[in-house]
Amino acid sequence: MKKLYILLCGATAALLMAACQGGKTAAAAEAGDTLEMKYAKLLTIVKHGDGEENSDAAEDIDYQYAEAIIANPWKAGTMLHRYILIPKGEEGDKTVAMLAKRRSTGARCTTDTVRTPVERSAVFIAPHCQLMYELGCQQAIRGVCDLDYINIPDVKKRAAAGNAAAGKASVGNVSAENAAAGNSIVDCGSSMAPDIERIIALKPEAILLSPFENSGGYGKLDKLHVPIIEAADYMESSPLGRAEWMKFYGMLFGNEEGKSNGISGSCEPKADSLFAKIEKEYLKLKAEAAGYPKGLSILTERKTGNVWYVPGGQSTIGILLKDANARYIFEDDQHSGSLAMSPEQILAKGKQVDVWAFKYFGGAPLSQAQLLQEYDGYKALAAFSRGNIYQVDTSTVPYFELTSFHPELLLREFIILAHGERFGKLRFYKK
Repeated sequence: MKKLYILLCGATAALLMAACQGGKTAAAAEAGDTLEMKYAKLLTIVKHGDGEENSDAAEDIDYQYAEAIIANPWKAGTMLHRYILIPKGEEGDKTVAMLAKRRSTGARCTTDTVRTPVERSAVFIAPHCQLMYELGCQQAIRGVCDLDYINIPDVKKRAAAGNAAAGKASVGNVSAENAAAGNSIVDCGSSMAPDIERIIALKPEAILLSPFENSGGYGKLDKLHVPIIEAADYMESSPLGRAEWMKFYGMLFGNEEGKSNGISGSCEPKADSLFAKIEKEYLKLKAEAAGYPKGLSILTERKTGNVWYVPGGQSTIGILLKDANARYIFEDDQHSGSLAMSPEQILAKGKQVDVWAFKYFGGAPLSQAQLLQEYDGYKALAAFSRGNIYQVDTSTVPYFELTSFHPELLLREFIILAHGERFGKLRFYKK
């Protein structure tokens, strides 16, 4: 095992190439079959093997592995992370050894070698837990963070079993290791300050988390020598772009029994077919909405403190509203993130909006009286006076879990809000 670990480190170093600083094109220019990404702008996947020059005909070895290259969303032209996905098993070990011989210096990004399929993981993000269930690899979820905010009944059930095994009063690796046995899931605490001891006891093969700008690294997690999968999919502005990342996650995980030995395990074709289905439905809905006159105007969210955050015109929500053929007061804005506006700015521009839709967490839906207690200015909105207020309780409704990788569901929701129920009944928002 020690020898293999050294080889893995060598393989990782060998794949740390200067192309890390050159963007997607330079990284993908090496030999290999680059998978087509129709919408995702931050992800490049290159497959190697099947008789190309990395293979060794003399030894009858076809070195098969894949590279997943993530562009830095916050610094154009640079890489955030590179992953080398190598199948488990004897053939994969030979690939590790082969790559260890290929040394390179001058790298400017982080590279991790991941043996696939990943069978044990700590998943810090609820939507990715949901996706793993859809791909049939939910057994690979062995630890989660922010459990209170995960709306997946089976995760709650498995975590309850894990907590019972660990014992809330006990601490240290032994309790967490017991909790990780069988089918249970361990609650690893807050994603902002995860329980390192519990994560160590899980013996994860990968940790999935959301990267942030200027995060300064991941503290003690960086010292665990476990691949950290930086799930930057949420930084894609295209709704279908984020969903397309499921192709990468499908390559990481095998089937739920963990019997697949290759990067073409059952999760990969499932991810491909699921995305194709999502894309087809999304484009169908978009085309149908375009056939109707411009819909009602929609305002999202409500103020937080002295700031009212709304989606930029080129953000995921902004694009969804556009594809729903709805009117949006910031549709001409070119920002791909949120806009931090004052309530006065929102009211000045959006006083006549037809529909007001927002999310809240926990408790009963907010009445108009409660909303006015929060901010008396809400009464100036036409949607408020007409009672066109739609809310979704994210503590009970799996809004984030489902819509993150299923933009067609949220598109349908916005189409119904903008054009009426000819497209069906609302699934998430309630009036």
